[in-house]
Amino acid sequence: MHDAGELINFLAPYPDHVVEIMLECRSILLKMLSPIIELQFDATAAVCDGFSYLPNAKGVFVNTAAYSDHATLIFGYGAGLNDPEGRLKGGGKQVRHIRLKSSEDLNDPYVIGLIQQASATATRHADEVVPEVIVKIYEGAKRRPKS
Repeated sequence: MHDAGELINFLAPYPDHVVEIMLECRSILLKMLSPIIELQFDATAAVCDGFSYLPNAKGVFVNTAAYSDHATLIFGYGAGLNDPEGRLKGGGKQVRHIRLKSSEDLNDPYVIGLIQQASATATRHADEVVPEVIVKIYEGAKRRPKS
């Protein structure tokens, strides 16, 4: 069972539209990817909700991140995805992202295809995935919206 309780607490400082995008995207991704392990991160730069077939951060292949005025869909290994339309942004060796205008962006067939590619190439154990929620709180100053 996936409980959003801690994620909701982490998102409390964010504007309503960012919280709404994050929670709606969470619901869509859980339905799309289940059975899946969810990693809720209270990191220093953002609050993130990651999805993995492994019970650790290295396995996160897609996640959403809340920032002060928007949310982003992040592909941990996005540089390796087939993206002929060039929608994925980022210039690093591995990570790519798409800025989300709303949760409806996850209903775009192109974006669904990117998520499916990321899922298909994600690292898995041979065992069946047992759904769970892992909560991680990182130490350090948090960059959060001003009230």
